[in-house]
Amino acid sequence: GFQVDPETEAGDKDEQKSEQSNSEKGASPAPTAHPCEELTMLPEPPTINPDVVSSFQPAPDCTIEYLNNLALIDETFEEDILSAESDHSDLVPGSYEGGLKVWECTFDLGQFLVKEDRKKILDKKVLDLGCGAGILGIEAKLLGAAEVHFQDYNKDVLTKLTMVNYDINCRSEDSGKKEDSSVRFFSGDWASFTEKYDTKYDIILSSETIYDTGNYRKLLDLFDRKLSKKGAVYLAAKTYYFGVGGGTRLFETEMDEDGRFRYKVVWKCNSGVKREILKIIKRDED
Repeated sequence: GFQVDPETEAGDKDEQKSEQSNSEKGASPAPTAHPCEELTMLPEPPTINPDVVSSFQPAPDCTIEYLNNLALIDETFEEDILSAESDHSDLVPGSYEGGLKVWECTFDLGQFLVKEDRKKILDKKVLDLGCGAGILGIEAKLLGAAEVHFQDYNKDVLTKLTMVNYDINCRSEDSGKKEDSSVRFFSGDWASFTEKYDTKYDIILSSETIYDTGNYRKLLDLFDRKLSKKGAVYLAAKTYYFGVGGGTRLFETEMDEDGRFRYKVVWKCNSGVKREILKIIKRDED
């Protein structure tokens, strides 16, 4: 399902990734990464059965509704997601990167944004990177962001989950029939997204995107190209992804070696599976 119990499922993402990696040793090369493309928003807000909707309330005056694990049972997906489903896996590297599931660090970052200083979002251009259900980007929109762009690896994640969630929270029946230039959706690989589109963002929000150390270079290049001069990245992740090797300490090491960024831990959870939020800025900025 999409909902995560922090105590019982916190480590399953990295464990499944490790199992997948081990099963592919000696197999054929990984598939070519999906090229990036911009997707068209749904023509109008859909009618949703309330039984398939869950909610996240980062603050008393901010509630976000999103499709739960019952919503997509009867949906038809492309082969990349079907292969993951048939293997009972949340991750198939190069094909499906877990976008249909809401990981717990998303809720950590969502709560942090409203508790720290919600005015930082007001009138800003925001990217929800590796957005999945789109909860963080939707929250940014509700908190007054001027523009919000959503990016995820798989088209089906964006069209059947992210866009629907955006419609539930941010579009009325009247506004849904109009073009909204303040929101855009992009699918595909990070390197392709970085090269193909030149937009810069004041804030980049990203959750659970550093479990694969092989993608660190792509991620740092994206930050460098797409972060505005005074912009900041807020990255929520586990301190260590057991069985995979990624995590905040290794990502910090990568940033130290890269030399383009400053960072600090702005929030941490030391109970259970350790989780953190990093604030990242360009090294030449205060």
